[in-house]
Amino acid sequence: MCGLKIYSEETSRGIKIIFNGSSYEISYPDDIWISYPKELRSVLYDNLVFSQTIHLPLMFKTNEIEYDISLPYFWSNFFQNLVMDFPSCADVDVTLTSEMLRQFMNLKVSFKDYKIKIPQHSVEAREDSSIVALSFGKDSLATWAICREIGLNPQACYIVEPSMIYEEKHKMVLAEKFHKEFGVRLQKIEHTAGLLRDGVHLGVGKTELGWGLQNTEYALMALPVAHKFTAKYILFGNEQSCSEYYFDREGYICHPCYDQSHVWTTQIDSMTRQMSGGGVRTMSVIEPLNDIAVVYLLYKRYPEVAKYHMSCFVDTEAGRDERWCQNCAVCAKMYLLIVASGFDPKVSELNRNMLSKEFIEYFSLFGGKNVETYALTKRGRDEQLFGFYLAWKNGDRSDLTLMFAEQFLDEAREREDELYETFFGLHESITMPSDIRNRVVSIYKEALSDVP
Repeated sequence: MCGLKIYSEETSRGIKIIFNGSSYEISYPDDIWISYPKELRSVLYDNLVFSQTIHLPLMFKTNEIEYDISLPYFWSNFFQNLVMDFPSCADVDVTLTSEMLRQFMNLKVSFKDYKIKIPQHSVEAREDSSIVALSFGKDSLATWAICREIGLNPQACYIVEPSMIYEEKHKMVLAEKFHKEFGVRLQKIEHTAGLLRDGVHLGVGKTELGWGLQNTEYALMALPVAHKFTAKYILFGNEQSCSEYYFDREGYICHPCYDQSHVWTTQIDSMTRQMSGGGVRTMSVIEPLNDIAVVYLLYKRYPEVAKYHMSCFVDTEAGRDERWCQNCAVCAKMYLLIVASGFDPKVSELNRNMLSKEFIEYFSLFGGKNVETYALTKRGRDEQLFGFYLAWKNGDRSDLTLMFAEQFLDEAREREDELYETFFGLHESITMPSDIRNRVVSIYKEALSDVP
């Protein structure tokens, strides 16, 4: 195939990208985009156009891409982020990391000019104002609730991914109820540019390429929203397991979600600080916690928020009418962790018993193959072991819990202290300023003092 060409233009609400004759947009509500300082819009424009499209040559098997923008300021950040995500993409796409690296290293990229726009505008930011990337998943809900408790007055930003066919439908219902209860309106960014990651839409077949830059892009996209609320902090729900990794078939370190790892979050923090003259920080307040501790904290300490929980991507017909498709690995994991924490999944409308035998393929502990990539790590396997152990202790006697008792109960009992320390312990955190870390750790110690 011939080289690719990317055209773009700024609109009154954001950015338009033109690729292969079709338009893809990043569009902000109200006057958020036009109110963002012009100089910063110009820098953001180059960087978002580039980050949304640099994976396309790999998808289309071409070795050249041409842009009508200037060389982006964060070129090297995007390069590292994308390369570190290749092993995960290769694993999911059943190809080789080395082949992706070869294609990318041989890629010729050209720009309109090489006059890098450097951000030099300092923005006003208040210590008591923050933006939470709210997806209604357990991590973002817990993040929002914690930030509210410690006085960061969190607003909510939601970026619509068009390839998730029913996600927006259900989340808009939740958002309206959330607004009525808490007085916080979702700042919804329409992101049809997300289709540039959708291989099926682009006619090249399903692929993971492009998704690995998601958190980096979201942080940059959230900057105009942070400006509207003079927010000091942009917060992501990156919990402890986001830094897990394993080795792929060629021996490369494989991070299931490198852009959510804590080391990379510090780099995203550097990017948002550079874009704001040091004013806007990016961090995760739930970094010290593993998944099950987040679930326990959310459902125990913040039940008024927990009822909005929706972690499913609802990207199949099974999610047309319910906010959980109840037929995927994400739903299965959440069901297990909620039961393990001693709560009823029906509180969040997760109504099917996903510990019945028909869902065995969603659990790597039993050799299931239809699982999240994280479940293939040692910690992912141990998380399921511990989850079933707690479900057993809580009196659950579903099919898979009984199977667990037959096969793994002795192991779980022998490792009980280790499992409690791993999954309910507080771990090192590097993304938070010390004053915020001290406040949230105090909350965690109190909330986790009587785990099941």
